[in-house]
Amino acid sequence: MPRVFIVCVIATLLTSTTARAQPPEDDGWQRIVFAALIGGGVRSRRIHLDVGDGMGGTEPRDFDTGAYFDFGWHLFIRPMGQRSPRPAIQAMVLQVDGGAGISLVVEPVGTGISLQTNTWRMVGQLGYLYPIGRWQVGGLAGIGGDVFKIDPNFVLPSWRIVYARLGPAGVVDLLGDFLMIRVDFGLRFPLNLGGLENTFGRDTRTFGLDSTLTFQGRIKAGFTYALRFVWEYFRYRFAGETDEVQAMGQGGRGDDHAVNLQLLVGWSL
Repeated sequence: MPRVFIVCVIATLLTSTTARAQPPEDDGWQRIVFAALIGGGVRSRRIHLDVGDGMGGTEPRDFDTGAYFDFGWHLFIRPMGQRSPRPAIQAMVLQVDGGAGISLVVEPVGTGISLQTNTWRMVGQLGYLYPIGRWQVGGLAGIGGDVFKIDPNFVLPSWRIVYARLGPAGVVDLLGDFLMIRVDFGLRFPLNLGGLENTFGRDTRTFGLDSTLTFQGRIKAGFTYALRFVWEYFRYRFAGETDEVQAMGQGGRGDDHAVNLQLLVGWSL
């Protein structure tokens, strides 16, 4: 009997020691159920159009903001992060991103005039980021808007693009919660083109792309940061003559590039 008792005590001690030696499972992705960040950065945008001149040729329309200060914000919610024990349900996410460049003074190339310009961007998405070891993989889908407002001129109109966005996303944990890398890629399918509809042609078509590289993390107190590099692109095609009074050309094509480097800070739960 004493021998049996001694063996049981030793087995218990070994089991306890082994359990203490094993590191706890990393569930940082589950703990972050809410994050709100705000900040700013440097953004530039270049729009180049080649539109019909009414005489069988084309003429260029160029607009370049150069580098300017841009506000940015990011909201991330994992609605079921603490309401369900199942990772497949906890992986659902809600995300809202936005930015704005206010009171920009820009001179369209070749015009010699200065124009007041404002830009706003917003996209709200539902998504799914499922954990696989140190990774979270999935994607997001939602609706976004890009507003370009410029003083009246004969080069470019103001416009508002409303689009559907769909794309994959992935996150890898490098140093626990302190440093993670996230990559997003999206396709943009315009639903409404606002002032572009009949300005350069009766038939206006466009599509867009975007990609984001984010270095993000937080400390235990809840302070959260994100350093983001964002690239956005739209491709335009205009065809057919238009009888609209505000028409600025007859047919053509063009592209719209924007790059943005942001530093955002905030709080997470």
